[in-house]
Amino acid sequence: MGEARFVDVLMEEHRGFKVMLTVLESIATRLASYQPVPPTMVTDTLDFFEYFADRHHGKEEDLLFPLLASHGLGPDKTVISALLSQHEAGRAYAKKMRGDVRRYLAGEETAAQDFTTHAYGYVELIREHIRIEDNYFYHLADQLLTRAEQQSVMAEFGGVIASRATSMERQRYLRMLEEFPGVVAGWV
Repeated sequence: MGEARFVDVLMEEHRGFKVMLTVLESIATRLASYQPVPPTMVTDTLDFFEYFADRHHGKEEDLLFPLLASHGLGPDKTVISALLSQHEAGRAYAKKMRGDVRRYLAGEETAAQDFTTHAYGYVELIREHIRIEDNYFYHLADQLLTRAEQQSVMAEFGGVIASRATSMERQRYLRMLEEFPGVVAGWV
C-alpha cells in the first residue's frame, strides 16, 4: 500500500463531516416539526462540528494555504479566498447555532426555528465547501506541492494540530460518528 497523502487525510475527514451533516440536518428537521431532540445530542453535534472544523480548517489555514502561497496560490486568489470566506461563514453559523441552542434550552419559543434556519444554512455551506475541496482544490494542491512539501504537511498533520484534542475527546467524537446516524435513522 502506498504512502498516506494529505489529500487522502483531508478527504477522509470530509467523510466524517458528511455523516454528521446528515445528523445535523435530521436534528433541524425534527426541531422544525416541533418534535423533541435530546438536548445533549444537539450540543454534542455542535461540539463535533466546532472541534472538527477547527482542527480541519487549522490544517488548511496554518499549513496548506501558506505552502500554496509559496507556489503563487495565495489568499488573494479566488479559490483560497472563497475557501477562507466559507471557513468564516461556517464559524459564524456555528456561533449562531450555539446561541440558538442556549435560547432553546432556556425555553425561548423562536429558538428552535432559528436553529433550524442556521443549521440548514450551515449544512448547505459545508456540503458546497466539501464539494469544492474534494473535486477541485485538493487535486490542485496535490499537483502544486513537491513530494517533500507533501511529506512535511503530513508530518505536521500528526503534530500540534492533531493534539488540540485529548484522546478522550477524540474517542467521544468517534462514538458520535458511530452512534448518532443510527439514532436519526430511527426517527424516520
